Amino acid sequence: MSRATRTGLVLAVVAVIGVGGFLGGRALWNLAKTHFVSTGCTIASFDLDTGQAAVASTMVGAVSRYTTALPERAAVLVLAAGLQESKLTNLAPGSGDRDSVGVLQQRPSQGWGGPNPATRAARLNNVTEATTEFLDHLVRFKNWRTLPLARAIQNVQVSADESLYAQHESEAKALADALLGRSPAAVSCTFGTPTQVASAREVARQVRAQLPVNAPTTRDSEIRVPGAGWQTAAWFVANADRLGIDKVAYAAKQWTRTGGWKSATATRAAVTATLHRL
Repeated sequence: MSRATRTGLVLAVVAVIGVGGFLGGRALWNLAKTHFVSTGCTIASFDLDTGQAAVASTMVGAVSRYTTALPERAAVLVLAAGLQESKLTNLAPGSGDRDSVGVLQQRPSQGWGGPNPATRAARLNNVTEATTEFLDHLVRFKNWRTLPLARAIQNVQVSADESLYAQHESEAKALADALLGRSPAAVSCTFGTPTQVASAREVARQVRAQLPVNAPTTRDSEIRVPGAGWQTAAWFVANADRLGIDKVAYAAKQWTRTGGWKSATATRAAVTATLHRL
């Protein structure tokens, strides 16, 4: 919505209230508020759009579910690579440099995406697959944990200018801390009323596929993940816009899509997400 349109809507609300139409004014004001809700996410002190937040959470989930346990440094490296290569955007074929695809701009012509050339591009547009392939290459370097960030990433990406990765280190570290749950309630997104809402079963399937969690349970519009922690809560919030999640509750805090995180009844035994009812 443009600034002029927003201003006009506010003036209309004030005019209605001013002439005494209290009930009509209140209804119009409630309608206006739904249009004023900004769309975006704050992760630690960094601003991302909701699509970037979802991609980042998927990348961190892939690190957490990797075949061997990896330190947080792996999440920092892959996020910094994604920030530089695509600004955490899952680039479709034809959108990247030459034949590069996906969040990490990996090139099917260079063997990325598996043994079958016909399916490489599609595989690389799966953020989990792209991240996993990055990690497969990364761990081949025995000293990757102690290398400077730019050098460790360059070993994998082989870009034209490795120094560009270094500028993203502080942001990547903050995103990793938040999305791994090291910083509680550090992921918050706001957006308007969802127009599409996934089923509870589908949301449960996705969180189980992307994070190392116990099997979720579902009831009506609620998804409950027993034994989960702040990483799961962060994942729900980061993916709330695309899945149609209205609120997330954990550890005496509750997030809502219009109000952010606030104190609530303790729910430490599980992370709970509630879908919007259309």
